[in-house]
Amino acid sequence: MKKATFLLALTLVASAASAAQLVEAIVVRVGDRILTRTQYAKRLSEGYNEIDQTAAPADAAAKKAALKKDLLNDIIAELLIKDRADRIGLAVTETDMKEAIGRLKQQYGITTDEAFEDSLKKSGMTRPEMENRLRDTLIANKVFARELRSREDLTDRELRERYDREKEHYRLPERAHLRAIIIAKPDNAAQAAQAQTRATELGQQARTASDFAAFAKSVPENAMKDNGGDMGDVARGELLPDLDKAVFNANPGTIIGPIATRSGWHIIKVENRLPSEVPAFESVKDKLRKDASDETFQRDYRAYIERLRKEAFVQINEQNVPGV
Repeated sequence: MKKATFLLALTLVASAASAAQLVEAIVVRVGDRILTRTQYAKRLSEGYNEIDQTAAPADAAAKKAALKKDLLNDIIAELLIKDRADRIGLAVTETDMKEAIGRLKQQYGITTDEAFEDSLKKSGMTRPEMENRLRDTLIANKVFARELRSREDLTDRELRERYDREKEHYRLPERAHLRAIIIAKPDNAAQAAQAQTRATELGQQARTASDFAAFAKSVPENAMKDNGGDMGDVARGELLPDLDKAVFNANPGTIIGPIATRSGWHIIKVENRLPSEVPAFESVKDKLRKDASDETFQRDYRAYIERLRKEAFVQINEQNVPGV
């Protein structure tokens, strides 16, 4: 289970069962916590609904099968983490909750409580459900911060060793720094013919202009005039085939086009060509740290859950798992 998915999808069950729950079949018990048949079915149904809304139809069946296969173990892991939090005295304060809700609002550009409540309603989640999920995510993060190694613990020496082993993984493709004048193609045939003539004229003028960037900015029809036509670095294969071929067969300083595409005409200046290369260690150190820490987290997380499971009382009643 990926770290991000785990942290975002936490939906831990309540720490104590209600009277109604006690008469239900128990699917799993971890320490003092239980998951009932109804709770399990609800988790599975919610997961299926999310897959239906987000996955391509061709992938939905496989994703649902994987969800059903992993759900019980995922729930056990969640309960183990909550149990561990109790044992080491970790808790989520109201200040923690307020700050976390504030970060959520900021992340989604929500400025008022009314807008926040409306957003929850549209997502099909009640305020208590959101707060329960958020509280469980926060307690899990506290457990991880205390008991699992963080990315900040990785030394430059460890990162350098990883870089030396895997530097080809970070190789940059051949690139070109481009500026462009793009004339959109109107739907009307007569107007399209006029636009093509205009593009041809602009291509000729661009070749004699002393400053392509200034010229590109001065063309009213140019779809990229606001930044002087600057497209930044473009890797081989990112452009449409005709554009890609023309760009990567051109020398630095060359102006090519107009080249016709389905959407319009492109006049491009190849400012610079950059070969495929392995970037220096310092320029990829942050990415190395992230990649290494994500990998380390997954390994450490699996080992951590295995250890907690050995130390805890875990009872699984397979016969009570709904066949949904």
